[in-house]
Amino acid sequence: MSETAGRRELNKARTRQAMIDAARGLARERGLEDVTAEDIADRAGVSRRTFFNYFAGIEAVVAAGLADPLERMADALRRRPAREEPLVAIRAALREEPIGAEILLAWLPTDPRASLRGRELHLRVWQHHEEWLVDVLRDRLGGEDDLRVRSLAASVMAMFEMVQKAWVPVATALPADDAVAAFNDTLQRVLDHAGAGWRRSAS
Repeated sequence: MSETAGRRELNKARTRQAMIDAARGLARERGLEDVTAEDIADRAGVSRRTFFNYFAGIEAVVAAGLADPLERMADALRRRPAREEPLVAIRAALREEPIGAEILLAWLPTDPRASLRGRELHLRVWQHHEEWLVDVLRDRLGGEDDLRVRSLAASVMAMFEMVQKAWVPVATALPADDAVAAFNDTLQRVLDHAGAGWRRSAS
């Protein structure tokens, strides 16, 4: 790569990161429902057109901001033994690489009175990552039936969304570490229910 091309790619990466940082800051201040593409572009010092050259919309910016921690989760899943059943492997990977504050808290408004609409937008970001999980599972499962892979990915993402819906109303009342631990504990319980086929426990 030439020096000019390398500098161009570096500038593009910086511009992209500046918009992610701007979106995250605005979300924390006012909630995502009150953040527009124009707001993000203004704070990042770019044009509205530049914003849409990089992102399809607000949810795409949030999804991009979550990409690194989600990739660490994917790596944890890839390290699980090949013969391990997919749901067992996912549960184990999430114990090794739990959902962290950078996913759970970094985009939530700091004011607990903020409208839930922005939080609902945050929930929809999980849907952006369904295809990501499909790709991760395809890598793991090889030539598996695509319907099995897609139904597993959709089911896991639906569980993530359900847990977050139950968690968000109480999260702002807890210290950050406790809030993150509560989310991961609840997620593991839900995945345990799924692994047991939602049968009643013997107790």
